[in-house]
Amino acid sequence: MSDSPFSKRPRRGLFSSSNRRRDIKVLEELAIVTQVGLTMAASIGLCFWIGYKLDSWLGAHGLVLVIFILIGIFGGGWTVYRQIQDLGRPRKNNEGS
Repeated sequence: MSDSPFSKRPRRGLFSSSNRRRDIKVLEELAIVTQVGLTMAASIGLCFWIGYKLDSWLGAHGLVLVIFILIGIFGGGWTVYRQIQDLGRPRKNNEGS
């Protein structure tokens, strides 16, 4: 038994100290993907809830629900499209002026 299970070994994997720039880039890309997914889910979920409540209040037998789900899909898709378009634009620094 030459190696103890608690001996110091060099760190391997995603967050090793030798590849910090790559790790930061991976985390930034993961944050963007998470933001896009949560934006779509929240948009559809909110419109589903509003459509469900309006549908039960108006007694429209699912018509309002379907319309609001479609609005949520379109609105979420449009917001995600704008977020992706903003990724390529340089950021403005408003601190100097």
